[in-house]
Amino acid sequence: MTARRFGSELLESIAAGILAAFICVGSAVLWIGVPAGGMWLAGQVTRTAEAFLFLVLGGIPLTMIAFGFVLFRVNAVYERLRPTRSPGPSRAAWLNAATEERRSLRRLRAGRSLLDVSMAVSVVTALVLMVVWFFVFAEQILVSGR
Repeated sequence: MTARRFGSELLESIAAGILAAFICVGSAVLWIGVPAGGMWLAGQVTRTAEAFLFLVLGGIPLTMIAFGFVLFRVNAVYERLRPTRSPGPSRAAWLNAATEERRSLRRLRAGRSLLDVSMAVSVVTALVLMVVWFFVFAEQILVSGR
C-alpha cells in the first residue's frame, strides 16, 4: 500500500466518521430540536394563540421535511464513502413473504443503514422525553367551576 493510498483512505474514513456523527446528531435534532426550537421561535414572534398555532402547525412539519431531506442526502454520501459489504444484491427484509425464509436470515441479508438506526433511536428518545415531560415536569392547571 502506498503512502498516497493510505492518506486517501484515512481522509475517507475521517470524512465518514464526521458524516456519521452528523447523521446521529441530526436525527436527534430532527425529532427533538426542531419541534422544541420551532415552538420557542413561534412563541417569540407571535402574540396570539391562533398565530402561534398556525406557525407551529405549518412551520415545524415543513422544517422537519427539509431537514430530513438533508439527512437523506448526507446518508447517501456516507454510504458512498463506506467500503462495500457484499457484492450480492440486497433486498429489503419487508419485501419477502413471511413464510419465505426465517426472520433472522432476512435481517442478516437486508442490513440497516446508519440513518435507519439513528432515526429509530431518536424517535424513541423523543417519545420518552415527551412522556417524562408531560407526567413529571408539565404544569398542572386545575379547572374548577367556581
